[in-house]
Amino acid sequence: MKTPVKFAVASLLVIFGLAAYMAWDTPSLEKSGSPHPNSSSKSRVIEFYCAAGMSKPMNEIIKAYREDYPGRKVEVSYGGSGTLLTKIRAQKSGDLYLAADTSYIQIAQEKDFAEESIPVARLWPVIVVKKGNPKKILTVNDLMREDVRVNLGNPEAASVGKKTKNLMETLDMWEPLKKAVDTRGNFKPTVNEIANDVKIDAADAAIVWNSIATQYPELEPVEIEGAARGTVTICVLKFARLPHETLHFARYICAADRGLKIFRKHGFESVDGDVWADRPNIMYFAGGLNRHATEPIISSFEKREGCTVETAWMGCGLLVSKMKGGETPDVYHTCDTSFHAMVEDRFGQLTNISQTDIIILVPKNNPKNIKSLEDLTKPGMKVGIGDPGKTAMGKLTVDLLKDEGVYEEIKTNIGNPFPEAPMVVGQVTQGALDAGLVYVANAHAQRDKVRMIKIESPLSSATQTYAVSKTSKHKHLMQRLLNRLRSSAGQENFVNAGFEVITSPRPENE
Repeated sequence: MKTPVKFAVASLLVIFGLAAYMAWDTPSLEKSGSPHPNSSSKSRVIEFYCAAGMSKPMNEIIKAYREDYPGRKVEVSYGGSGTLLTKIRAQKSGDLYLAADTSYIQIAQEKDFAEESIPVARLWPVIVVKKGNPKKILTVNDLMREDVRVNLGNPEAASVGKKTKNLMETLDMWEPLKKAVDTRGNFKPTVNEIANDVKIDAADAAIVWNSIATQYPELEPVEIEGAARGTVTICVLKFARLPHETLHFARYICAADRGLKIFRKHGFESVDGDVWADRPNIMYFAGGLNRHATEPIISSFEKREGCTVETAWMGCGLLVSKMKGGETPDVYHTCDTSFHAMVEDRFGQLTNISQTDIIILVPKNNPKNIKSLEDLTKPGMKVGIGDPGKTAMGKLTVDLLKDEGVYEEIKTNIGNPFPEAPMVVGQVTQGALDAGLVYVANAHAQRDKVRMIKIESPLSSATQTYAVSKTSKHKHLMQRLLNRLRSSAGQENFVNAGFEVITSPRPENE
């Protein structure tokens, strides 16, 4: 090949290479249409559907995120919350969805295409009018006056429209208000459109979110009596191709010192968010009983959320001592609720996760023919229990034996108590003990080698609880870990580990 030809070919290769690099590194632009998930050039772009009323803070947040993380790319589609939800359902694509009302997130969860959800801010509907309120609109009733042109959000497309309709129906005013709009106004698909109509004198009044009213200096809000606060919620979609990156961006949006600071700047009432950390480090205190069921869930959680979970698996008595000595975990997952009560002032809402019973554990062939607690009182019996000062199992066992009136007799057959339940189980399987008093969950893995004898007593049951520290900087992250533990996969883990699962209603912001 001649030198000029070589030079020309090389030049073309350089040009094409630069073009490809620039195409990859060019910032994603805001767009009004739908993402195109099948485009290979967008394989590493977070596809974000966002309620139009959040566009001002969100544009600023995306800009800040790209400055902090230049390699991360976000492509956002703005629209009415309902319209976006319809697109998501139809296309079965996208990574992240932010709705102006949590009811849309609940629909996404019910339809099984929403994963993690995080609350962002609180909104409530207000009437918005021109500065000075020239039409003297003071209540919803004034919107029905013949001299008032009123615009509303479309209930099928915009979250504020849906919220307005629900509110007016409770006040028995929806039909006359709808008639007023049909006669002298318009229904619009986004909250920004109806606010702008009032700004340009295309309407005398509209019902918008309170935060939107603060973004228009030409307008002023009129509060609506009985209007309750709703929640702006963001969720990771089930079809997310980039769940780790998506959660990283979602955490940034919902961080008190990152995205939420910008929301507050734009007039939103934000929730109390987590403190931002590129890779959060959390401390998880848990009774050793829970380890087998929860360890795989925690490992998966770390990878998905991009966080580090430092675990302390040991007897609850030891964990309580650590906390009273000054150590502060983000989470305390107990072996029994009685050990939460010892430190409950340090934690927030308590959630019951599972139950397991104390049983008499004997070798498979039960050579001593043990059938009840009374049999453990026979002279010469070798009985093992947990240390009541270090383990929940030991404390509950002693309380149970005392309640049954057999503790003093059995005590003579108990040697040194064991610091961990697995040691009791091991001694029974080896034949070194005639019997041990442990949880079902302790013995479950060895169930083919032992026999479990049920104890008929209300004190034989232990309840495992989960609570987040009041001082944790990552409360929402810890709530998502709880959600993972309570998911169908998490519950299956607990059942397979010998626990009975406790189900209970979840808080609204989960």
